[in-house]
Amino acid sequence: MSGDVSQRARVHEFRDARAWLDRFAACAPLMVVPGNHDTAWWHAPFGWGEADALHARYREHISAELEPVLHLPGVSLVGLNSSLGMLPPALTWYPRDWRVKGGLTTAQIDAARRKLAVTPPESLRIAVVHHNVVKGRLSKRWGLARPQVQLDALAALDVDVICSGHDHEERLELVTRATGQFVASTANTLSNRMRGHRPSAVTVIEANASALTLRAWPYDASARAYTPGPLALSVPRRPHRSTNAQPPTPLRR
Repeated sequence: MSGDVSQRARVHEFRDARAWLDRFAACAPLMVVPGNHDTAWWHAPFGWGEADALHARYREHISAELEPVLHLPGVSLVGLNSSLGMLPPALTWYPRDWRVKGGLTTAQIDAARRKLAVTPPESLRIAVVHHNVVKGRLSKRWGLARPQVQLDALAALDVDVICSGHDHEERLELVTRATGQFVASTANTLSNRMRGHRPSAVTVIEANASALTLRAWPYDASARAYTPGPLALSVPRRPHRSTNAQPPTPLRR
């Protein structure tokens, strides 16, 4: 789950979300990262205040780990917490971005690399982050502050896919940077707040030894089911680099 399990980071919202998430956890392994709606930004505006309080309620009701890792046969998923409220790494000069934009630091990227170091070389590597790492087609907005620098750092992680949400529009895009390559998969929301009045959608990721295929499945109200849609992307699987690969472009700590 790539975040925004609440609307205003309120206790009753997190309790309701916890019961909902437990239904998923009962049938499949589950990992969750926080979204900007799950972050009590007012505890540390512009970095002044108690940064530890930003996710206190989230930790209590959803997950004590903000950047979880999930190793399963054939796939490893590493979470990154981009929902930093109004802490400096998430700030831009535009007030419209405050409380909404995400950010990542060099320390977070380094930690994710260490977690991936124990991944078998043949496993699919997926990073999960709330904020969309590519620009939305409808919103025309980036999810992360300093997006070009962030893309270089994320590409250097040597992951196959980066899954995100936030933008309320399903997207599939092959991202190629000087530091590496990955597929950006932005999920639509499971709520009724879709951009452009489109249906909700989930993305199915399939991989074998030679190819990686992603397809968005929009919700068909008449069939009351998610069905394969036209948005799809297929790319060859690439061998992963050594764990001693080049470090990422430095970000703000």
